[in-house]
Amino acid sequence: MKVAALVALSVIIVLPAEAGQRHQQIGSPAVICNNDGHCTTLTTKAPIPSFRKNRTKISTTIATTRHQTGVVDANGNTGGIIISAKTGARARVGVAYAARFQAYIDDLENNHGARVLFMGGIRPGRCSVSSEHPCGKALDVCQLRRGVVDPRCNLPGRAAIGQIAASHGLFEGGRWCNSDYGHAQVDVTAAACAERRTRIVQQQN
Repeated sequence: MKVAALVALSVIIVLPAEAGQRHQQIGSPAVICNNDGHCTTLTTKAPIPSFRKNRTKISTTIATTRHQTGVVDANGNTGGIIISAKTGARARVGVAYAARFQAYIDDLENNHGARVLFMGGIRPGRCSVSSEHPCGKALDVCQLRRGVVDPRCNLPGRAAIGQIAASHGLFEGGRWCNSDYGHAQVDVTAAACAERRTRIVQQQN
């Protein structure tokens, strides 16, 4: 009886000692070993990043992306993107002129029933009086070819669109005698047809 009690007591005393675990720092990461020499490597979870910090970073990235103006081309243009709110059509113009071209497109669509299906902005080449596209100063709106626009875009007539463009500081090519209806540009590189001085040469008999 006494022996059984002692055995039971020894079990009570010995088991905790055998089951006890000790921490042993073996370099990094930490290792836990028991008295039998069996060791377990602790895995440490990475700290959870702060959502608020990430949200601030993401917001900054989005804001930066929205204000990016594109790459600089051979003519030194940093492009500004013009977008149709109705169709998503887009074109690139010089960033210095983007605001007025965008206001022009918005005005055509919001106030004059236009639906801009496609546009043409900056093109490769050398900027000149005959073409301001390479320097980002011109935008073709729904042009199929010179002076001819896609009727699905429902652009205003030549006289009306000329006035709309002028209200945004642009010149509309439909005002030229050699009509370039659908083309808008920053500079007046040639006088409008009605403003040109003409000479009538009478044939001498």
